[in-house]
Amino acid sequence: MSLMKRPIGRRVAGVGVAVALMVLGLQAPASAAVTITALSPTSGPAAGGCVVVATGTGFKDFPAAQMTVEFVTGGVGTPAADFFPISDTTLWVTTPGLAAGSSYTLRVDNPGTTDPGISSTATFLATTGSGGCAPTITSFTPTCGVAGDVVVITGTNLIAASLAGGEVRFSPYDVDNIGDPTVPDVADVTSLSVVVPSGNEGAVFHPTADGPISVQTDVGTAVFSTTSFLVPPPDCVAPTGHTRAITLKLKKSGKASGVVSSTETTPFTACANAVPVKIQKKKKGGGWKTAASATTSDTGSYSATTKGKPGKYRALAPATTVGTPAADCLKAKSATRTIK
Repeated sequence: MSLMKRPIGRRVAGVGVAVALMVLGLQAPASAAVTITALSPTSGPAAGGCVVVATGTGFKDFPAAQMTVEFVTGGVGTPAADFFPISDTTLWVTTPGLAAGSSYTLRVDNPGTTDPGISSTATFLATTGSGGCAPTITSFTPTCGVAGDVVVITGTNLIAASLAGGEVRFSPYDVDNIGDPTVPDVADVTSLSVVVPSGNEGAVFHPTADGPISVQTDVGTAVFSTTSFLVPPPDCVAPTGHTRAITLKLKKSGKASGVVSSTETTPFTACANAVPVKIQKKKKGGGWKTAASATTSDTGSYSATTKGKPGKYRALAPATTVGTPAADCLKAKSATRTIK
């Protein structure tokens, strides 16, 4: 059952319990007053769709169907678009449409509180942009795999307005490369677990192309991971061969230069001499495209000229085989450089 369906099911169950108690002539057990100690994030789009996590106590003292949750400013309350008590101390709340520039407190009312309910001291600011509610990706594991593997993504604001996990896509990001939630769905605001899709080749074991992972919620645009998910073969297999490094200096004019070098204790210079180098520019949708090419000198140095367009660049020395007998030289990537 998906997370989007779980809140509905739990609310129905809560109403059933309450009705049963009334039929038996019993009352719900006494409970401590609700408290709200923190809100996170503390800002988000006035258009709504941000999932705010309220921290406090007493959120599960009564069924969700008996609760009222509102965003309040100037004494006027606006009902939450959706909400669900995850635990006694955690409440997920989806923001409704709010007035841009206004700060709101969160008010929770249930049969155990007196009108007008309990309000937070923390506030939520309705912004014209994403505010602090845009999703972020800090890491994912494993970093490579095949169709059917489970990938766990960590970050912030990873839940959609429906209280289900945000949409996760793998390169090349079309509808055939959307990761399904695991069963059961264990999505959280800081963690998503998804199954790597089979890709547009269906039964062929080719889930995606190498590339960053994207997450899309109802706030802002899709966010991409800073590292790529790798698809075998052979990316998940530890490479063997001679290791090397490559540097990149980049001028505003677009001129690129650097050095390829062996990183082994006894330098294997054949992997640095007369090797191809690509200067690559990061694409808007993720991935890289070649902006210029060069070949290193006998000292490992190279130079090339790009068009100098703004963006992030890196230098890449592809894996090659050199000499007789043949020796493998591993791929090397430089740190990124930016033209503004």
